[in-house]
Amino acid sequence: MAAFVGVSAFSAARVSSAAVCRSSKVVMAADVERSASVPFLSKPVNLDGSLAGDVGFDPLGLSNYISLRYLAESEIKHGRICMLAALGFMVQEFVHLPGPEFSEKLATQAVYRVPTGGLWQIFIACGIAEFIGHRGKMTYMEISKDKGTPGAMGFDPLNLGKNPESFKRFQLNEVKNGRLAMIAVGGFIHQMFITKQGVFEQLGNFKPLSY
Repeated sequence: MAAFVGVSAFSAARVSSAAVCRSSKVVMAADVERSASVPFLSKPVNLDGSLAGDVGFDPLGLSNYISLRYLAESEIKHGRICMLAALGFMVQEFVHLPGPEFSEKLATQAVYRVPTGGLWQIFIACGIAEFIGHRGKMTYMEISKDKGTPGAMGFDPLNLGKNPESFKRFQLNEVKNGRLAMIAVGGFIHQMFITKQGVFEQLGNFKPLSY
């Protein structure tokens, strides 16, 4: 009988200990701050909300290994390029430069019509713009040491950044529109590859995919 009581007491202690462990884990999990954009993931440590458009989205943990300013500037730069590209994708359906090499309405096909010299001009111009924008710095280690505002290149002909509050709003607007443009350009490219139609052409003459 004493042995039975001893075993029962030991079992009860083990159950109680396991319950305490489980409850402590639940409390610890509840204390972890969650990402605002991905609630089932914990908030990235280095994303403190100080940068425009920061909503705690970093599921791959890139901010743990790469300079946050470098990542922010890369996003802004790609967003700006895609905003221009999205406009170009749509305008190209209706407006062309003189000459047969510029008559292609699909951007995915037009790149193959551009003379080799023209492509080199584009690459060289991009390289010069990058060189000037980073003030001659060429490597990630050099660029990541910059402490300025990501994306700030001193270009504000309309003085939109004169008011600090308005400037913050414009910064957020740029990031949001840049993200939307990156998604849009990806959609435009795949649409043109699959349907062989321009953006507006497909809107007016929608063709479902055939299997």
